[in-house]
Amino acid sequence: MEKLDLQRQRVNDWMLEQGACFAVVRQGQRQITQRPFDPIPRVLSAKTFTHLEQGLIQRVNALNIFLNDIYHDRMILRDGKIPEEFVLPSPDFRTQCMRIQPPKSVYTHITATDLVCSTRGKWYAMEDSLSVPDGIAYPHFARKLCREIAPENYQVPELCDNCGLDILLRQLYRDIMDDDPELEGGIVVLLSQGKQDLSYFELCYMAKLTGAVVAEAEQLIVMDNKVYYQAPEGGFQRVAIIHRLALDSMLDPLCFDEDTPCGVPHLMEAYCAGHIAIINAPGCSLAEDRGLHYFIPTMIRYYLDEEPILPNVPTFVPWYPDQKKYVLEHMDSLIFKDVSSDRRAGAVYGDTLTTQEKRELTQRIIREPRRYIAQSRIEVETQPVLAEDGVSTRQAKCDFRAYTVHSDSLRVWMGGLSRFTVMKADGTPASGFKDTWVMSE
Repeated sequence: MEKLDLQRQRVNDWMLEQGACFAVVRQGQRQITQRPFDPIPRVLSAKTFTHLEQGLIQRVNALNIFLNDIYHDRMILRDGKIPEEFVLPSPDFRTQCMRIQPPKSVYTHITATDLVCSTRGKWYAMEDSLSVPDGIAYPHFARKLCREIAPENYQVPELCDNCGLDILLRQLYRDIMDDDPELEGGIVVLLSQGKQDLSYFELCYMAKLTGAVVAEAEQLIVMDNKVYYQAPEGGFQRVAIIHRLALDSMLDPLCFDEDTPCGVPHLMEAYCAGHIAIINAPGCSLAEDRGLHYFIPTMIRYYLDEEPILPNVPTFVPWYPDQKKYVLEHMDSLIFKDVSSDRRAGAVYGDTLTTQEKRELTQRIIREPRRYIAQSRIEVETQPVLAEDGVSTRQAKCDFRAYTVHSDSLRVWMGGLSRFTVMKADGTPASGFKDTWVMSE
């Protein structure tokens, strides 16, 4: 246990030194905090990972085809598989992206999918993140530091190495540029909002892994429909790819949100002209709409003619009268999510609401049924975490964020971000993260 406690202290001290932090929601309020590292890894068997891998590849493939369809022919709407009310009025639907073809028709370059495993061993998909698929750096650097402290713990022949992250990212960049002579010779820029950006640490870490450049919007300029990076030491370099961990609205103030403080004017003009690639492609956030989450199994059946491998957490949309009736009659057993709110906002547990709060939520659902979804509560399996005393363990509910990279093919990173929550002695929740070990046998 002593070495485990040392690993925990070393990683957490390094995170504090580097300014690595997370956004969490507590009692409806968004707070910036450090999410402490736990040194006991979550272990996924080869069989489990293969199942998740197949399901994630299927899911991301369907989401990518859906985005191509919606921004072009809209066949899934014409065939009545998804109501138009769930797509065209969505705040995440970008009319500015209509008829724009991203390189290789890929919108979903990097997708983060949040998964949970029930106590019965069944895996479910909760949400997909495309505009800000963050968190990938944390398990990568944590294992690197832990390996330095206790290398003997990693001398396990069956343990798959998660160090392939830099290879996956470099391959993604290379595949995009190799397919378009227009982009050849350009640099890769990781777009940052500055040191106050929650993703700043992660952007810098990925830049170190891949040789890309971290740049703020004011360091980028569009000339003749091409994007250039102005280095601090002077001079301009042609930009081939912009890799962002930011919402569509933050990309170009002349195209999306004119009030954004971090956009690059005329960036979308360069993108439309094919002179720049953007990871993930503008418009991808439509696939994050919580209301559309319900229809992902429909997308898989419609586009791929396959049954979903990874089911959604059972989800209800009050837009359908029969589901609205069920939701309002079973509020205590459901979790409610506001589709129109920040996706980082927390969920509302029906059984924690007062009688007045339930009455108000009921009225809002009746007035705006498209605004909400409800999900069943899953009994999530627990994982051991090191207790505060550094010598004992305790159990904590744990989810898993998996990352799918889409270049010439779809590949799932052999790692991932396992996040857990425990209750402290004073009754307040404490959140943390841990490494995920994928075994080859």
